Amino acid sequence: MSAAARQIYNDVFDHLENIVEKPDHELLEWTNMEYDLFQRIEEVQYGGVIRGGFASMQDFIDTANSVLNRRKSRAGKSLEYHLEAIFQGNKLNYESQVITEERKRPDFIFPSGSVYHNPAYPADKIVVLGAKTTCKDRWRQVINEADRVKTKYLCTLQQGISPQQLSEMESENVVLVVPEKYIKAYPKEHREKIFSLAKFIQFVREKTAV
Repeated sequence: MSAAARQIYNDVFDHLENIVEKPDHELLEWTNMEYDLFQRIEEVQYGGVIRGGFASMQDFIDTANSVLNRRKSRAGKSLEYHLEAIFQGNKLNYESQVITEERKRPDFIFPSGSVYHNPAYPADKIVVLGAKTTCKDRWRQVINEADRVKTKYLCTLQQGISPQQLSEMESENVVLVVPEKYIKAYPKEHREKIFSLAKFIQFVREKTAV
């Protein structure tokens, strides 16, 4: 569905150069397009059931949980798939879902899993990125996903996080990557430490350069 949403958007607007020139913009546009597409499919699948009513409260709860769980699952993988398309469009070397220590799986390792597992390869030339639509307490999962790398990067679409939680992230060496448009929703004292997607891409390009 993520690929279909990107194809529809790209066919309509025909600005593939924006993957390189405006990656923050494209990420949000693709995400919005996919959500619109998903809602239409959801209406086809569940519209009749909902309009027909429910025989019991439990039937209603079961249907609601099914819809909500599908939404959460789609949203999480959607962000990963769109980020992959942007990284590929920017010709970044990366690998997704690499198995690291204790069978952990960070979402993205730059430039690859093989160099991560090569003790001779400098750890300071490796970048690790997690992707979570919303952070809440789940941001802590990225801390121990790749022991070789001290600082972890976390891409999120969440618009605004409390100063206390941002301070906790900073103390754990987690740097947020947020679409540029959303950075203004964060407390002023933390904005300079947050990466836009464009800034992150440039950072990875410089960090992993041979």
